[in-house]
Amino acid sequence: MAATSETKYGKYLFTGLRDELKVDYMATPAAYFRGAWQIPGANINMGWQVITKANFMEKAPHTHDCDEYFAILGAQLPDVFSSFDAEIELWMGPEREKHIITQPTFVFIPKGFLHCPLNFKRVTKPLMFQAIHLGPRFHKIMDGKEYWFEGPGRSMEGWKHHPVWW
Repeated sequence: MAATSETKYGKYLFTGLRDELKVDYMATPAAYFRGAWQIPGANINMGWQVITKANFMEKAPHTHDCDEYFAILGAQLPDVFSSFDAEIELWMGPEREKHIITQPTFVFIPKGFLHCPLNFKRVTKPLMFQAIHLGPRFHKIMDGKEYWFEGPGRSMEGWKHHPVWW
């Protein structure tokens, strides 16, 4: 799905971001870039979701073999700051330190750092949630077992025994 794959550098463009994943707390469509299988050599996975109602997105603590970031903003353009009206709980570290997010926030999760649960406890106005995973494919490590997900239409082999789905 490169935009201009017949050109010398077209292999570095990808247009297939649209994802029709149906989850009751998220607007459809969402947008995802799934890393190396979409652009060989890419070392990033990104998702852009509009969260429309409260949900417990991630219940189990886990780590990653790469850095991860969350961007949480209001979803009403052009002002993603004043349109933020939510309360989100995020637990971090082995002590499971609880953080309450009530304003636009950027979160850094270092490689190997235990994080989650992630609970969108109150969502009064839609939110933009962006997860940025700096690895060639999305994966997580929970209770010593690795799970990975490469996106719709790809093998679910790495996710099939995952104990918690959204």
